[in-house]
Amino acid sequence: MKFLLCLMLGACNLTPSYVDTIDIDQASARSAWNVVCKGLEMEEDRIRQYATQQLWKMKAPAEEQACICKEISTHKYGWDPAIAEGLIGTKDDKIVGCFAALLEKPEITKRKEAVVALSLIAAPISRKTLAGVASADGDIETRVAAAKAIGGDPLYKDNLMALLDHEEAPLRAIAAEGLAGHKDKAVIEALVKTATEDKDGSVRAKALVAVKSGGSLAAHKMVCQAMLDDPSPAVRTAAVMSFRGTKRNSAIECLRARAMAKEEDPGVRQAVLDVLKSSPNDNAAKLLCDAIPFWMRSYVKDDIPDKIPGTMIVKAQNDRDWERSYDCFQRAYRQSSGYSCFAKMHVGLWFREVGGKPYVPSCPGYENKDKK
Repeated sequence: MKFLLCLMLGACNLTPSYVDTIDIDQASARSAWNVVCKGLEMEEDRIRQYATQQLWKMKAPAEEQACICKEISTHKYGWDPAIAEGLIGTKDDKIVGCFAALLEKPEITKRKEAVVALSLIAAPISRKTLAGVASADGDIETRVAAAKAIGGDPLYKDNLMALLDHEEAPLRAIAAEGLAGHKDKAVIEALVKTATEDKDGSVRAKALVAVKSGGSLAAHKMVCQAMLDDPSPAVRTAAVMSFRGTKRNSAIECLRARAMAKEEDPGVRQAVLDVLKSSPNDNAAKLLCDAIPFWMRSYVKDDIPDKIPGTMIVKAQNDRDWERSYDCFQRAYRQSSGYSCFAKMHVGLWFREVGGKPYVPSCPGYENKDKK
């Protein structure tokens, strides 16, 4: 009856003033693309997103999909985030190209967010456009987001290489990060130069990690050197963290040199503890034990480790290798010459926790309090 009424009125393909997702489903099933396109005009983001998805997923003819290009630029931002999200999954350069072209307009707002949205779309034109944005003049945040999106793509290696010499450190850093994994000699040489010569520590850190990802012996030595000698805590931290989960004895030897040398930055110290805990190599567990006396004398002077960032090596050892904590803490307690009162109290209380019976001094502010 409803179908006959539709035929009598000639209204089967009339475009309604409002549609929801269920209407879009029904219209897609009967190829009423004018109704699906109407969904792109709705105020609700979810409807515009769904209508976009249905147009390409249901393989609407190219001329019918043209409504996407028409409507994506009508939003107050100059681009429509909901329609852009609906494009995720398509590889159709023609449709995505309409959105990509909008990024070349400096007047659109939330341009960085548009770059991120485009980076989620798999169509080849997405990466090509992003490479152009990364290389062109414009606000640095947007260019960094674009450079991040093309990182690791061999097609745009040269774009990233060119950014290694840019005057803005954030662009140099993201370029170095994006070049990780490339094996050709020119890239590695450029990264080594950046890791050792760039004036900005954050850039050197990214380049160092990128070089390390190549796995060469030269990179390993460079990481060890940076771990000890680079003036930037960011670089030293990155060098240490590059060994997270390592099983290699040579890496543990690098970490031993770092752990047994004075380190003023708490972030670097914490990185050493975290990386040694993460390693399945038994030498990492041994190092945590061996380093306790040095850490107690070097860092635990005016308060307990709980109050001094990056000094909880006793707990780190217990977390990593609790079965040997008794022997380890006993040895650390016996080597307490030169400890502060707080260091003696700290080691003594942990030794008690694992079954020892040491004398534990009362230190200023912690009298008669069981503090670790």
